[in-house]
Amino acid sequence: MKTLLLLRHARPTRTSSTGRDFDRPLTVEGRAESQLVGQLLRRRQLTPDAIICSTAVRARETADGVIEATGFATPLLFRERIYEASVEQLIELISEAGADAEMLLVVGHNPGLEELLERLTGEHAPMLPATLARIDLNIHAWDELRHAARQGQLLFTLSPQAT
Repeated sequence: MKTLLLLRHARPTRTSSTGRDFDRPLTVEGRAESQLVGQLLRRRQLTPDAIICSTAVRARETADGVIEATGFATPLLFRERIYEASVEQLIELISEAGADAEMLLVVGHNPGLEELLERLTGEHAPMLPATLARIDLNIHAWDELRHAARQGQLLFTLSPQAT
């Protein structure tokens, strides 16, 4: 059994100093949201074995806020490919995770995360900024994810914006 945690980056600014979407930082609210998600992970005792994070500024800042709030010493792996990734690209990236990782946290973007959740569970759930989703998968290795369409169980989606 593997557990996949999907986290859409927290609320970003509308623009960046460079004018590039990739460089948009979090708003003050977004930084607070990342801390809330970290507190939620800690309360639910969800400690990922690795965090795979987009290199976009807003995703990196979200992951930093989560780690700060949890105190986890979890390895943080940055992957540029997450930015604007399709479902197939996300599955390929997650499939590369080591077999010893039982729980992964992926910090990324929509529409990819929302579409991945639907592909794996058959359920549609909106992934607003800072939404965390937990999917349990009846697989033994991450490279089996390619064949796990609609076989995952969505246990929850939680969003600080919904509270």
